Amino acid sequence: FAQSKSYYDYKLIVFVHPNARACSDIFEELGYEIQIRDTPFKVEEIQSSWLQEHIVKSGCCGEKEYLKLYSYIQFDYPIVIHLDLDSLILKPMDDLFDVMLADKLMAMSNEGGGGGGESIESARNRISVMHNEPLPQSGSIDAYFTRDYNMINPGKKHVGVQGGFIIVRPNQAAFDEYISIVLSGNFRMGSGWGGAYGGYFGAQQIQGICSYFFDKKHPGSAVELNKCYYNVMADGPRQNEVGKCRDGREDCEDCRDTPLEEIYSVHFTLCQKPWHCPQLSSAPKKTKAICDKFHGEWFRVREDLDGLRALERNFGGSEVAEYVKPTGKYKPEIFRGFCNSGQARGYIPLQ
Repeated sequence: FAQSKSYYDYKLIVFVHPNARACSDIFEELGYEIQIRDTPFKVEEIQSSWLQEHIVKSGCCGEKEYLKLYSYIQFDYPIVIHLDLDSLILKPMDDLFDVMLADKLMAMSNEGGGGGGESIESARNRISVMHNEPLPQSGSIDAYFTRDYNMINPGKKHVGVQGGFIIVRPNQAAFDEYISIVLSGNFRMGSGWGGAYGGYFGAQQIQGICSYFFDKKHPGSAVELNKCYYNVMADGPRQNEVGKCRDGREDCEDCRDTPLEEIYSVHFTLCQKPWHCPQLSSAPKKTKAICDKFHGEWFRVREDLDGLRALERNFGGSEVAEYVKPTGKYKPEIFRGFCNSGQARGYIPLQ
């Protein structure tokens, strides 16, 4: 709690495809449990030759992106947050968890004679939902997500889920249903799952199938969080900065104006991966300004990690060596000495 400020404990898990086993050892060193997982279905069993051919070569990772579905079968945990590796948590998300687990928390509170109802209601009031939509009844929420409005033209219905941030309640039936949907092959070229959920990058993978699952198959079971506070990507709200709102509305919130201290999590998509020592020379001024703040936070954590690792080495050895900060000269006010120059070749990696 002293560091995370969260009342919830956590376990770090990484899903690794067998093809990447050889380069996964670093995760174990960083405290992750490594789960070697193959794609949760056989591509040749998909009942559509077109989808068989295209699912393996679309999106960021082809059919391998479906490893994310293993989040649904982590039954040792009441809630699973799946994040892409280029993400950073800035604030605890206890309010999300409290509302998701409201029934259990209320039962525990009643047994102890406490007033859990007021606590849950307070948590509900602090959750920012996209477009100020109301939260479903406490205890009935099975997932939280954000959408990626950058991938569609303004006004498009059935916007895809942003695949780098999904919070789910483990559920074997949900996992099985996802696999059944994929194997049914009910993805139409150009229009997507069920003939309506697609038409954007990643539609054949998590971005499209989660939208279909949450919006069509199980409406009301998942909550679209405000992307200005969760899974923030530094994207502008309008096309080309001055055009229509990407979400199709007349007025739209500019997430780049959200104060850093109010943001729960960041996703380095437009900002680019911190370990690439981004230059962002062509980014809009507002985008670059907030990306600099996000990168500064990531490298603050990187510096803390280096210091901790040095301390652990001191405890394990006979000689005590003082932690020496790196001396990279590229934008040290942002990258804290971990970049010798711009772009990935300038990054100073973990030792």
